[in-house]
Amino acid sequence: MNDFIGKVNDSITRHGMLEQGGKVIVALSGGADSVALLVSLHELGYECIAAHCDFHLRGEESERDRMYAAKIAAEYASGYKEIHFDVEAYKKEHGVSTEMACRDLRYKWFRDLSAEYGGIPVAIAHHHDDNIETMLLNLLRGTGITGLTGIKYINGIFIRPMLDCRRPEVEAFLKERDIDFMTDSTNLISDVKRNKLRNIVIPMLREEFPDADKGLTTTLHNMRDTAALYSSLIDDATSRYLNDGEISLSIIDDNPENAVTILYETVKAYGFNSSHAADIITACKSPTSSGKRFLSPTHSIIINRGNLIVEELCKKSLPEKYIIDLDNPLSLPEWLTIERVGRSQFRPDRTGNTIYLDPSVLDGSPVFTLRHRHDGDRIAPFGMKGSRLVSDIFSDAKLSLRDKDAAWLLTRDDTILWIAGMRASRHFAVTPETSDIIALHYHK
Repeated sequence: MNDFIGKVNDSITRHGMLEQGGKVIVALSGGADSVALLVSLHELGYECIAAHCDFHLRGEESERDRMYAAKIAAEYASGYKEIHFDVEAYKKEHGVSTEMACRDLRYKWFRDLSAEYGGIPVAIAHHHDDNIETMLLNLLRGTGITGLTGIKYINGIFIRPMLDCRRPEVEAFLKERDIDFMTDSTNLISDVKRNKLRNIVIPMLREEFPDADKGLTTTLHNMRDTAALYSSLIDDATSRYLNDGEISLSIIDDNPENAVTILYETVKAYGFNSSHAADIITACKSPTSSGKRFLSPTHSIIINRGNLIVEELCKKSLPEKYIIDLDNPLSLPEWLTIERVGRSQFRPDRTGNTIYLDPSVLDGSPVFTLRHRHDGDRIAPFGMKGSRLVSDIFSDAKLSLRDKDAAWLLTRDDTILWIAGMRASRHFAVTPETSDIIALHYHK
């Protein structure tokens, strides 16, 4: 077996990427790497479906690549798929760079294609040199342990059987079999960071340090082992502090030197970075920090009574306010029901889950609203004189900030009649003369 194909086969076997003779989608650009991957998988007996993306970014060169991909696929693949993308339209819609637009578009299509074929793997032609570039690029940008582990052999449906192969081995393999490949001229221009690394920096490193590849590869393997151990320790640490969207602030006292790191690892899945974590830890040490809120693109974190409450930013299907009609049950949200009851059915509810109203509440064409709290809200509680701040009632009930924000208030014009599930007001209360009673029931 050829050395190159032997390395590809060893990688597939060692990492359990494919079942022998199984079906696999091969990302085929027409360049040397993807052509070598297709040919080697074909020779190893796998059923390949070649998939080509045409981004229409390089004029005639793009068309040349597309035609060659279709030609080589006819020889080495059992099926061929191609797709055409409008990259400029995607960039404008999503506000991303050309590089990110192409990446987003092709990987989404690969996932869709995999699903079309029953979830089969998608083989990507990244090799050893790409891995070194990725590690160095991450290092220069500033990264943690994970960024120094390089490209994964398996990442979900994506497999990379060529990560143990060098670029010269790829070209030698194709030359040996007299197989052509296309060259992307933009890769030869050192105008972006990756190309500068590939064309200038890494060749200089290899010239000055002949064992550079060996040392960098050793570092990659060491960092993968370190990352695995780090991940295990972090999982153990975060499980002690994270519970149902709340993070205990004992994380600070228990880990005075590593609190920022552990918090960052706990909240990074919610879109927060290490700077956010540092700011949160600093804020938590202040005696007046309760109620302070921090935002990521997708979530908020609120400091509240010894905990951090993590909430998703509103992509809620339910509105924040309802205008309701007490004569029309269809206008009510699903968690609220209404009925008319006689005097004999009247049972005062001290839980706050039901409010009974005299029908005079409907006089004068009032507007009824269900909404969340506002600063300064006051209610005149049934059975009490005067009024109270809604915020004080929440505090007495020891509600978390999350529960305070989620509570619903029923208002008649500007008057609060009910804190659903907690307290009714004395406005429009049932009297001995009331016979036709309006009952609203809150279903938590």
